[in-house]
Amino acid sequence: MFNTLLVYPIFNFLAFIYAVIPGHDFGIAIILLTVIVRTALWPLVRKQLHSQRAMQELQPEIAKIKEKAAGDRTLEGQMIMELYKEREINPLGSLLPVLIQLPLLLALFAVLRDIVKPGEFATVIYPALQNFPALHDIIDKGSKFAFHPLFLGLIDLQKASPLLAAFAGITQFFQTKQLMPKNQPKDAASQATASLTYIFPFVTFFIGLTLPAALSLYWTSASLVLIYQQWILLRGDVKELEDGVIVTNPTPKPINKKKKGKK
Repeated sequence: MFNTLLVYPIFNFLAFIYAVIPGHDFGIAIILLTVIVRTALWPLVRKQLHSQRAMQELQPEIAKIKEKAAGDRTLEGQMIMELYKEREINPLGSLLPVLIQLPLLLALFAVLRDIVKPGEFATVIYPALQNFPALHDIIDKGSKFAFHPLFLGLIDLQKASPLLAAFAGITQFFQTKQLMPKNQPKDAASQATASLTYIFPFVTFFIGLTLPAALSLYWTSASLVLIYQQWILLRGDVKELEDGVIVTNPTPKPINKKKKGKK
């Protein structure tokens, strides 16, 4: 079921891109696939980014709640949930795009691990794609001779690449850093969250050293697209991007009305 719904469609879409682009560069095909996928996910990503910003803006108020609760975890949890309810924030709202992207990443891993091998290519290609010249040659000659999963003719995307793993970690850092608030609270929870900005890139790098380089290329491309999407979101007015979302300062300031003739 997983192969039918995700692995085979992703592989065939990737094969289509590979067949129609000049030079038939497998790495360029992965980059284009990533851009298309991230663009399609933009509505969900936008909600995720709004949720992250809203959660970050609440950190000072959450810190005050922790002081008032004085170690009472039950009271603290109730007060924080009331705050979320008051501001109409779903603390799990940022997880949906991640949960959607994970199966895509697993499907891409399955494509590179199991399908892009001699003799496997022809068994899963859709009939409608078999007449493309680049794909027909692979099917006719066997992928061992006609298909080379290289990026720019240099990097074998079926093997781990320290260079692409490093790029994945670096772009992960800038993508996470971009959303961090400038005035970070000094409480322990906020400091722990900030430390993840530096931990995640190292984790991404070390994972990239153990996986096919195509996944590091995918992750790098996805992070670059997300950096651009976050830039669009952060430079614009939140109200203009989406009606009904939580804005940076959701609580209106009181207006002091002065009577005429009085200071």
